[in-house]
Amino acid sequence: MEEALYLAEENNKLYIRATGHVTAQLCAELKARVFDRLDLKPPVDAVYVDLSQCEYMDSTFMGLLVGFNKRFLRLSERPISVLRANDVCKKLLSTIGVARLVDMSDDAIAFPAEQERIGALRQADAALLLDAHDNLIELSDENERKFSALRSVLSDQIDKQKDGGGH
Repeated sequence: MEEALYLAEENNKLYIRATGHVTAQLCAELKARVFDRLDLKPPVDAVYVDLSQCEYMDSTFMGLLVGFNKRFLRLSERPISVLRANDVCKKLLSTIGVARLVDMSDDAIAFPAEQERIGALRQADAALLLDAHDNLIELSDENERKFSALRSVLSDQIDKQKDGGGH
């Protein structure tokens, strides 16, 4: 199954579907689109993330889910809903601490028939990766240990870009 993310909106509800092996490569555009919509009126009533066809997700995608949840909680005081995750995804979300933040459900919610495939129009840059992993680091000391080296490398990379180093 190929890696893909799909996005739809209907009746002020956002629907995200992840398929295949979801990695940072597709996260930049999804983050921009979802955060932009959450900031608009009318407010979003619900955010559903269907993982029924997701075979694996990397830490960047999980950090993005935490970011969506944080933003949506601020606006609605409700968590996002993660639907129909398989055992692999449930274990990943539990191990990293995401499962306790979101509404995990095995319910099959009807998604809109028309869903836009989110491509890799935007590259996952160091800032996106750092933000996603900072979201995960906030969840536990164990995550801090897991991702501290990555955080350091990404922070250095961002500092070099600000200083005009480019790489």
